[in-house]
Amino acid sequence: LPPLRLTTKALWFTIPDRTAEAVAAGGWDLAGGLHGAEHALIAVMPYHVVCDRRDIGGLSTSLHPATGAPTIFVYDGYEGGIGLAEKAFTLLPALAGMAHELVRDCACTTGCPACIHSPKCGNQNQPLDKEAAVIVLDDLVGRLSTDATPKTSDRYPQVPVCRYPPPGSRHEYHPCPYREGRSGRDADAR
Repeated sequence: LPPLRLTTKALWFTIPDRTAEAVAAGGWDLAGGLHGAEHALIAVMPYHVVCDRRDIGGLSTSLHPATGAPTIFVYDGYEGGIGLAEKAFTLLPALAGMAHELVRDCACTTGCPACIHSPKCGNQNQPLDKEAAVIVLDDLVGRLSTDATPKTSDRYPQVPVCRYPPPGSRHEYHPCPYREGRSGRDADAR
């Protein structure tokens, strides 16, 4: 099949080295933690943004070439975007807090459909690591709690939390079959 291409809007945030190191020190899988955190954020988005979880997509990678860091993306599943990621960006502290509670407080031990498994995952919910997802989300909640408004790294280099593309910018998303553990419906940002 030819590659799919979707030009849309997205928000993304990077994971600092200290969080990746904490995941590694615990013997957990960073890619699985990023993927689990991505799923949890998408699962709670409809509680804060008027949408269905099928209206949004996500991807995560242990090292994205554009950010140079572990990164999670959440994007509108519609050509050109319909404002879902933009709205989610303004509500990111609440979204991150709810996702963190969802995963942390789930009674399962390794992840389940109630916390980090997604019914629409194009990668058959692999890799997933619940403990690493809790660490990733805990770090995000901690960084966002310093101020209710997400900051960009350009203005606040000490808080490299989240970015939303400037109005008029174009970001293309397309499948990336060579990326570790991720391919198919999920997309890679370039």
